[in-house]
Amino acid sequence: MEFLDATTILKASAIFNLMAALAWLTLAQSFRIAPRASRLMAAGHVIRLLTQGCGDCLAGWPVLAQQALSEYGLVACMLLLVLALRRMLRSRQGAGDLAWTAGLGAAFITLGLASGSVLAPQLASTAAATWLALLAVREIVRGVSPQLSAVMTACMALPFAALAVIGIAHGAELLLMPGWEGPILEGRMPAPARALLWLVVTIAITLNLMALMIWRVIARIQHLTYSDPLTGALNRRAFEQALEDAQAQLQRGRGFALVMIDIDHFKRINDQHGHATGDAALKHCVRIWQAGLREVDRLGRLGGEEFCALLPLASPTDLDTAAAVTERLRAGLEAQPLPCNGGALALTASFGVALPVAGDARGEIGLARADAELYRAKAEGRNRVCVARHLQPATA
Repeated sequence: MEFLDATTILKASAIFNLMAALAWLTLAQSFRIAPRASRLMAAGHVIRLLTQGCGDCLAGWPVLAQQALSEYGLVACMLLLVLALRRMLRSRQGAGDLAWTAGLGAAFITLGLASGSVLAPQLASTAAATWLALLAVREIVRGVSPQLSAVMTACMALPFAALAVIGIAHGAELLLMPGWEGPILEGRMPAPARALLWLVVTIAITLNLMALMIWRVIARIQHLTYSDPLTGALNRRAFEQALEDAQAQLQRGRGFALVMIDIDHFKRINDQHGHATGDAALKHCVRIWQAGLREVDRLGRLGGEEFCALLPLASPTDLDTAAAVTERLRAGLEAQPLPCNGGALALTASFGVALPVAGDARGEIGLARADAELYRAKAEGRNRVCVARHLQPATA
């Protein structure tokens, strides 16, 4: 079809990359949504615009200069893409692997151009871009699979996987098919199908990252809605909802235990060291407890220095597991004092563990049982775990 000629497709690509760059800059500057990642994406679209979407602008350039801009631009664009992706996903992975990949790619492109080879620069840029695309797939799988279903994770990774497949196919084409260098040496436009494929992949990746950004914003809003702003634990409302959900599951034989927690002598910490130290102590305790809890457990701050943990159990009467998890929390806090004014402030807490009661929709009886055990732990000297073994799980 005549309207699908390469020139038209490249112009459409230029318009899309320009609009995408402006959209990312708007997110960064006006809305302050992941500003660093958004700026990286905007820069990637600008590079894509200059190297692939502006064929007429480069028509009078020497072939060597056109190839250099194209190959360096491809590697730079992919590098910015993966860097932006890591920032969106808050990846803790360092940039060393990206630096090595892009650096080696650029070095081999330079050597190829210096030698006058047409093949070497293309192979170098294709290999580097393909490897960066595979790293992007890995980042997607690591970053979103814990929160999203396998199908959604696959959909998020699909455009990057397609980009890697295209890179592998192009590398095979360079090595196995004779005559491919003709269009490059003559400065001809790419085939319409090739230009269209690149445009589709570019649009898919951009829309994918926009969706990832929206998902991140929604997750952030949910975190702010359900989390205690100081410690990051569940706030009281969110914990009560989690408890009601667990009570509903209790009717189906999915048991849990409740652990009431109170930091020992917390008022003394505030009085002697100040409220800033008290806040630091709260955050320190939660950080240690979150590290000691299992992935299925939930920790909530009920108010002040009082916390409660909800521990799902394999059996409705498995108090031994609940006691073991709770003892790990107690020992972990005792073993890790809070750094304070050049010294170390010892912190301990008291714990009360109890099972819930079936038919208690809001879990109030279970909370009262655990609270009674907490007071027993404080009465017996603090820094200990007391378990309501004398109380069996009542039925409705």
